[in-house]
Amino acid sequence: MSVKGVCALCAEWGELTFEHIPPRRAFNASSAVAHTLYGLHVGSTYHKSPPPKEGRRGLGKHSLCERCNGVTAAWYGDAFADWTIQCLRYAEKIDAANAVLLSFDLYPLRVLKQILTMLIAVSDVAAAGDRIDALRSFVLSRQSMALPRELQIKAYLNPLDPRRRGNKLLTQNRLCGSCGLLDIRTGTSLFVLGEVGFPPMGYVGIELPPGMQCSADFSELFDISWFSKYHYGEHRTFHLQIPIRRPFGPVPGYYPVLHGPARPSFVDDNHVLVTRK
Repeated sequence: MSVKGVCALCAEWGELTFEHIPPRRAFNASSAVAHTLYGLHVGSTYHKSPPPKEGRRGLGKHSLCERCNGVTAAWYGDAFADWTIQCLRYAEKIDAANAVLLSFDLYPLRVLKQILTMLIAVSDVAAAGDRIDALRSFVLSRQSMALPRELQIKAYLNPLDPRRRGNKLLTQNRLCGSCGLLDIRTGTSLFVLGEVGFPPMGYVGIELPPGMQCSADFSELFDISWFSKYHYGEHRTFHLQIPIRRPFGPVPGYYPVLHGPARPSFVDDNHVLVTRK
């Protein structure tokens, strides 16, 4: 099927290819479903449960041109796939009260840029507006380390819960585009670039101006924005404490405990152990 539009990365008009989100090599090559904000809109309009997005050969959307799809896969795909495999090994073994520093060997900048490629691909470019221009430059310049200061990229472990299998409405997959959120508890608003939840991991991009506080739903996720401090060719060993969250529904930042009590613990960036490999 030929789909034409504006590429979410280079902003050029032309034929769009199907971008797997996450990449196929990160376990996204078979039939799957995911919650989306569009599904929430449809469900609200017709007074029914939000219908999930379905992909027979993996989840994704027509959002990138062939060139952008190809270069990002070549530059960042292998590093991201290796990171995902390491995450899967841990996600299957630790529990919700994870208090362990997990060892990862990775190319941090490459992993971060693949995550941003995914978030840009699911984002609503029109809603993101000028915010997305600096991110495009960051991703399309392989050596760039200039991640905008106001953008935070958060991560969480998203291990499969066998009790939620077989029910599409309980899927742990979430492909959420750009939106604004209002925290009624604090009265603060927040811009979300997007969220991609797909076991064994999940990622959220949020805009947080200096001095602004966000809710614990986001602040207690693991911030990997500092991956941008490393050069493209740098390989590092990190010891990270990443919380467990299981998405439910299409709204970003919503991770209810559906089966009994669970209270993850966390460490901040100052407690990350870093060694050179």
